[in-house]
Amino acid sequence: MTTVPVTAFAAVLTVDRVRLRIAEALMLLPRRPYGDRDVHDEIVEQCLLMNETLEDGEPLGDADIRAATEEFRAGHGLCDRASTLAWLAEMSLSGEQFEAFIAGIARRRRFRRRKEAELAPGHLAAHRGDFDRVRALWVIGSQPVNGESLRGGGLVACGEAVVTVGERWARDLPAPLHRAAHDTPVGPVTYGDGYLTGIVLERRAGRDDPETLAAAGEAAFGEWLADRRRRASIEWHWP
Repeated sequence: MTTVPVTAFAAVLTVDRVRLRIAEALMLLPRRPYGDRDVHDEIVEQCLLMNETLEDGEPLGDADIRAATEEFRAGHGLCDRASTLAWLAEMSLSGEQFEAFIAGIARRRRFRRRKEAELAPGHLAAHRGDFDRVRALWVIGSQPVNGESLRGGGLVACGEAVVTVGERWARDLPAPLHRAAHDTPVGPVTYGDGYLTGIVLERRAGRDDPETLAAAGEAAFGEWLADRRRRASIEWHWP
């Protein structure tokens, strides 16, 4: 059995009222490639959500606990009971400590779900065009591509390029296509290190249906979290 060193219980971060230990930070994060630049941001975001749920005494349902457990196990590669117990032993965690940790995940999930539902209608009303469903074709390459070549198979002579055909929310398309009209070629325009040419094949206006509201809620929550972070007191405790 591997024992977590004493230094793992030193504080690594304070965000408002939450003081996070190294061991807790390691538990919060799913497995990821070494050197991932998003690690620090994700730890801070989890601490921000911990602050929002400090006074949450509402009982958790079995479904909440089950979903939080599945999320944690999937993120840490714990595929069965045996691997989970081995991980607990490696982290020197008791069953009670693990249950408390999972309850924290469940409360943060519930807070996020409710916040997204609260923010979704207003965000969709203010940014309805972002949630059009758009089917489009676009080409990104090192050389400009004539827009008319997107019709009738003219791409075979365009040289090395990445061609994408798919359906997206308008906000998730390359920026030159966000507001493009149906069947009107866009570009070539400079895009990244090359050029983009595209055409909107179909555009359906955003509606107040569950799928669209869920997407709007997710986008709104991202903006809320960014604003919450700007207002937070964040202090890293590096040795």
